[in-house]
Amino acid sequence: MGNWISALARALRRFQPGSSARREEDDAGKPTPEYAIDAHVATDIGCVRETNQDAVALVRPPSNEETTRRGLLAIVADGMGGHKGGAVASALAVETVCQRYFAETGEEPARALELAMQEANRVIYSAAQSNPALEGMGTTATALVIIDHDVIYAHVGDSRLYRCAQGRCAQLTEDDSLVEQMVRNGIISACETYRHPFRSVLLRSLGTAESLEIHAQRGVRLHGGETFVLCSDGLHDGVGAKDIVAAVDLPTAEAACRRLIDLACERDGSDNISVGVVAVRAEASFADTHPA
Repeated sequence: MGNWISALARALRRFQPGSSARREEDDAGKPTPEYAIDAHVATDIGCVRETNQDAVALVRPPSNEETTRRGLLAIVADGMGGHKGGAVASALAVETVCQRYFAETGEEPARALELAMQEANRVIYSAAQSNPALEGMGTTATALVIIDHDVIYAHVGDSRLYRCAQGRCAQLTEDDSLVEQMVRNGIISACETYRHPFRSVLLRSLGTAESLEIHAQRGVRLHGGETFVLCSDGLHDGVGAKDIVAAVDLPTAEAACRRLIDLACERDGSDNISVGVVAVRAEASFADTHPA
């Protein structure tokens, strides 16, 4: 088992990565009866690697006003580019997205998330160009925003976002990878991707090109009873949809994260493992798992 708590701590202390369990509130500060959010993010070095090149963050503004304006943000990034570059790229991505998304005042949330991801791309690319030791670094990034009843997400690379509801798990993102393109073109089957020699080749990542077009997407309207899971390939390479569904059925988002990381370590653990769980629970369920 890796050093996942200390690894988590390096992912932007100012943004308080970790857990967030709180009822949704209206503009008057009164809890609504519709749903509550229980969220947690974690990253683990795994069983083989000597460093953790992933970064994660969970941001919930302290004020009701800011929560109403921007909601909750969770992000997972998986860096690449050598011993040093990958960790730098993922940390820059997470920090920049978090700062830019909440600082943006003139755009609605989906556009603000797009601009934040594009700014992260520019920051990482610029850092790589100015430092030969960081040349070629880049990172995946999957970001999720829950605001009011809206689900908004943006994605680059092969980190993923899943939606779990009613015992089923659906992948919302499409991997920006060579093998996934080959699947879409009918060259190989989905089953062949797991052992394919090109399975780690990405077609898009943050920081490897000067400009990058990014489009935020909207999911289904929230009504409670859904759980969203963000993860790096260190998790989804060995942990399938059925495992994810079983884990998110645990009482808390933190317990689900721990279970998923444990499973990934047991089955492989050759890569860093990062996961975020954002559970949208009914009020009764929230009260049962988070007593006053």
